[in-house]
Formats: sequence, C-alpha cells, structure tokens
Amino acid sequence: MKNFLSPFDADETLKLAIHASEHGDTHSAIRYLTELLNIQPDHGAACYFLAMQYAEIGLFERAITTLQHAVEINPTFDIAQFQLGLLYLQTQQMLQAEQIFSGLSLSSHDPALTAFSLGYLALFKEQIPNAIHHFQEGIAVCSNDALSNDIKRVIAQVENAAQNSSIPKLNNQDIAHSNHFTETQTEQASTTNEHKTLTGFLGAYLDTIDEDNGPH
Repeated sequence: MKNFLSPFDADETLKLAIHASEHGDTHSAIRYLTELLNIQPDHGAACYFLAMQYAEIGLFERAITTLQHAVEINPTFDIAQFQLGLLYLQTQQMLQAEQIFSGLSLSSHDPALTAFSLGYLALFKEQIPNAIHHFQEGIAVCSNDALSNDIKRVIAQVENAAQNSSIPKLNNQDIAHSNHFTETQTEQASTTNEHKTLTGFLGAYLDTIDEDNGPH
C-alpha cells in the first residue's frame, strides 16, 4: 500500500528528468539527474542526458566533463563521443575536437557518425567540397532525423560561407538543441547564429542510448 511513497528508481528518475526537459524545465531535469548520479554514478544514459542539459543553459565545460565521464563508463558510446567532439568545437578546443572526430572516423560502429566525423575533419582542413560530400554520405545512411537535420544545417552554413569566401566562425551561442521525445524514446532512454554555429547539439539522440551497448 505504501509503494507509491517509495523513492524513485533510476529508470523512473530518468523519465522524470526527460519529462521536465520536454516541458522546458531544464533546472528540474538537472536536479533529477544529479540525484540519480549521486546514487548511481556510472549510469551512462543519465550522464549523457545531464550533459545535454548543461549545454542547453551554457555550462559547456561542465557538459564536457560530464560527457567525458559517460565515455569513460562506456568507450563505445559513439554518440556521446560525437557530442563531446561538437562541444570541443563549440568551445574552440580544436585539437581535442579533431582527436575525437579522428577516432570516430576509424572506430565508430555507426556509418553516419563515421561520415559526419570525416566531414568535420575535412572542414578543419578547409576542404569544403570534401566535407560536404562526407556530410551528405552520412545523411544518406542516418536513421536519426534530428541528427540529419542538424547536419543539413551545417551543410547550408558551409555552402553559404563558401559563397562568401569565408569559413564559418564558431562561437558558444545558440546551440541548436532538438529535444522532442516520444514515449517510446523515453522508454529506450531509461534502459539505457554572429549566432549560428557549425555545431548542432543533438539532445534528441537520447533515443539512441542503450545502457549496455551504447547507441544503436
């Protein structure tokens, strides 16, 4: 009879955090996630989602640290590594971003992330046609609409900058954060502009998390 008064378990707390984020309550989402991680510090999905929330409110270094922990927990957590690379790029840590994308280009199990990483590596070398080619290759095999749409925006920015004979400048403003969860995505997560920038922050990718096996 008193089960409804019992503390929330990890999966329930993560669902509460996702629900709060869906309704624009980032602070409550952070509170739920930190509570969860204080009890279960190696919960990779919670680390990943907490990093998304930190980035949403501009706490980029804290987001980076949290993503680093998620990758330490699961070195094959490819989408967390990709997000980490984007955050390094967002915060002008170009060497670290290059290292992340270089590694993913060789080891990722997701062909879309492999192609997108190659695209960013080409972009670093100002090889614009090559970068666009890789980005388009990735879009062709990407099963995540939010990620595909973000990369399409990157292509549009790169093409516009190329027409103006300039390379897009990176800053830490207006991370494009898609955060539209369905109930099914929530269940999967629990088991587991100048203002525009080159980076699209990919919060909707929580639905690709598998706690044991990384993104799928």
